[in-house]
Amino acid sequence: MTPKTKSALRITISVLLVVGSLYYAQKGIEFGELMVSLKRANYWWIMATIPVIILSHWLRALRWKTMLKPTIKDAKLSDLFSAVMVGYAVNNVLPKGGEFLRPLVYSRRAKVSFSLVMATIILERFIFDMPVTLMMAAGVFIFMRNDIAIAYPNFTLSQLTGMGVIVALASAFILVLVLYPSLTEWILQKTIQRFSQRIYLRFHQLVESFRRGFEIVKSPSQYYRLILESLAIWFVYIIPMWMTFYAFGFDTSLGLDFGDATFLFIIGTIAFILPTPGGVGFFHTLVAGAMMKLYRMNGAEALAYATLTHGVGYLVTSLVGGFYFIMENKGHHLPVVTGEEAA
Repeated sequence: MTPKTKSALRITISVLLVVGSLYYAQKGIEFGELMVSLKRANYWWIMATIPVIILSHWLRALRWKTMLKPTIKDAKLSDLFSAVMVGYAVNNVLPKGGEFLRPLVYSRRAKVSFSLVMATIILERFIFDMPVTLMMAAGVFIFMRNDIAIAYPNFTLSQLTGMGVIVALASAFILVLVLYPSLTEWILQKTIQRFSQRIYLRFHQLVESFRRGFEIVKSPSQYYRLILESLAIWFVYIIPMWMTFYAFGFDTSLGLDFGDATFLFIIGTIAFILPTPGGVGFFHTLVAGAMMKLYRMNGAEALAYATLTHGVGYLVTSLVGGFYFIMENKGHHLPVVTGEEAA
């Protein structure tokens, strides 16, 4: 299969997933009812989420600067922020495409090694983002198990507690593998390499990226700062979902609070793991479905909430990131990365 065929197939699958999930999300909901629910929202609250969304991305750029500091001491926060926003804008069109373009934009601008910058992206995802997300999910399973058990009667309290513990252990296991690349390499050699050299080489490249990332991040104080910045990022990510409760009056009519926003945020995060542009469709399906199950809401209100929380974030990242993409392309002419540069 040629690269063009693979790209066309991926785009086709993404489009089908978006169309299918959007259809499923609005199934059984009258369009008129959805519009009524959207019109009822207090858009001053919605507008107030915009600077919070931008702040969350600025914090991500700040954490990236902390990561790069030992190697690139004069890294400009504005350059890092523009690369972050370009990455998100591209993700809104091409699933995961921004993860590759983001380090490319910055490496070309700062005239540093692409592989070095890419190593920080991989380290960021695996050691600071994934464990935090999994631990938050574990906390939801454990501390909200009573509510979840009511919404999903097929799950018992002990099963939900067990799921929380399993997720927490999985997070710890991933962290150990990332923190000790030599141990991971030994495990790969004793297991995967014996069955498939091709798969082993792919994992080996990932381990090498971890190793490069750890060579960049060296001091304990740097790690502590990165942990604090990571917690701040995820805290600020949840705030817009919490603020949107006030836009619909769910804080009083349903008594929804920050804990509920955290739960919905984790549910929504699953959508961004799937190969769809910007989580479109799956976010609406998962969040609206969870709200209908957990809070006994009608479909129109639940989908209106999911549409606004996702739509504002999508619009902000697309507009701001699109602006930086145009400026970057105009000034630096974004190139296609060759296999040599990506190595």
